[in-house]
Amino acid sequence: ISLRVWLFHIVTIVMATGENDSPQLSMAESKDETCSTFLVHKEGHTMGNALRYVVSKHKDVEFCGYSIHHPSDEKVHLRIQTAIRGKERVDCRQVLAESLDVLMGICDHMKDTFDQTAVATEKSMEEENTR
Repeated sequence: ISLRVWLFHIVTIVMATGENDSPQLSMAESKDETCSTFLVHKEGHTMGNALRYVVSKHKDVEFCGYSIHHPSDEKVHLRIQTAIRGKERVDCRQVLAESLDVLMGICDHMKDTFDQTAVATEKSMEEENTR
């Protein structure tokens, strides 16, 4: 499954059934919207660290970390704790959605840059071969 499709599933918070092979996102029960643990099924350190990095850069995040409890466990536990600004409580689900949008933008930029470089390299190789 492509990263963009995976992120689309997460952003829209689509819960897959057992028959679907795509990654799933679930949220552990939390009584406080400013701190929650999200479980990302069928993923590992690559996605966990990318999510942790982007979420931690959000202006309203006080803490973000992830763990994988066992190497054979394909489940990332992503913990997000957001700030309380006066009487306003920042919902960590909103922060996660915004961070995933940012991550999708980063992935799109990387893909576009790679595609442009591949086309330019292929073109220069063709020119070199015609000499």
